[in-house]
Amino acid sequence: MPRRAESPDQFSLFPDPVSIEVLDPRQAIGPQTAVEQLVHVRIGAGALHRVFHDRHGWYCEEHGPRCRAVPLAREHAA
Repeated sequence: MPRRAESPDQFSLFPDPVSIEVLDPRQAIGPQTAVEQLVHVRIGAGALHRVFHDRHGWYCEEHGPRCRAVPLAREHAA
């Protein structure tokens, strides 16, 4: 069966603005933290995503490693 091309939806035509802020984890969390990188990501008018990189890898505090903010944080922190 042939695959049908999907028409773009409104969200792909007008992507949400993204705000990214890289923070110093020692100042934000404390000097004894094991967090290597801390990034705040806000997508559109949505909630703030706190994305951490530590011995567990990259993950959003609330949504885990599959959160859509994680690749944005990784790309910006690199």
